[in-house]
Amino acid sequence: MNILITGATGFIGEYLTQSLTEKGHKIIISSRSIEKANKIFGQKVEIFDWDYKNVEKLTAIINRVDIIINLAGENIAGGLWTKSRKKKILESRIKTGKIISQAIELSQNKPKQIIQASAIGYYGFNPGKKCDENAEQGEGFLAEVCQQWEESTNAVSAHFVKRAIIRTGVVLGNAGGMLPKLVQPIKYFLGTNLGKGNNYISWIHIEDEIRAIEFIIENSLEGIFNLTAPEPISSKELNKQIGIILKKPVWFKVPAFILNILLGDLSKEVLLANQEVIPSNLVNSGFNFKYSSISDAIKSLLKKSR
Repeated sequence: MNILITGATGFIGEYLTQSLTEKGHKIIISSRSIEKANKIFGQKVEIFDWDYKNVEKLTAIINRVDIIINLAGENIAGGLWTKSRKKKILESRIKTGKIISQAIELSQNKPKQIIQASAIGYYGFNPGKKCDENAEQGEGFLAEVCQQWEESTNAVSAHFVKRAIIRTGVVLGNAGGMLPKLVQPIKYFLGTNLGKGNNYISWIHIEDEIRAIEFIIENSLEGIFNLTAPEPISSKELNKQIGIILKKPVWFKVPAFILNILLGDLSKEVLLANQEVIPSNLVNSGFNFKYSSISDAIKSLLKKSR
């Protein structure tokens, strides 16, 4: 199949692009930086030099593809949530989705399916209950971002394009995301629990994240899918598992109120978020997780990083 991926140079996008390429798919990626994209992928993919604004240029590409995977968006944890950064986080997601929708409307050959990225932030930073895909939207900045992010490609349904929304949890991998930021201090006896450490983290191994997206494509699924492992764990337990494998203690603690003073909503909605999210639709569709146990997931990742 011919697949267009936006956000391909990001943490998830890079893994996904490599995997789909290895499976024989023709991959086209959009990028503002040809140099960066070439450095990552070389000649393995077709690189589409796009400013994320020109609808006509995007339409010409969409006429050639079967699947669109829209992962584009500013890094949520890439800096303090100032007013300007919040605006950038939101607009980077909404504008891309709306332009893709416009380009699909203008295209003569419509894609079969679009996979629209989102996140479990949709359920709020502390929903107070287990959430599957039927749970309502929660409270907070990220809940609002996710809701508008998902809605940005609503219009494609009018053109009979199947749409799958993937609400991704905390992705564990060696090349990005949360794990390297936890592993490094623990290695040097500086492992730290944030707050009481009782907040639940809904995580997924990077391999299962990619396998789940490929499963959705292969089975031409549509609807909403939580991309999280079946067993959420506490942040304290996550640190503990890393410490056990590295044979290092985790003995420091930063009180929640200090994090909230220093980081504001970023602390409350990301670092201390308490979310138990269950992948009901994915499991009911027949997907089998390779890593449903946090200990197996951490072992596999730390083994590869050594």
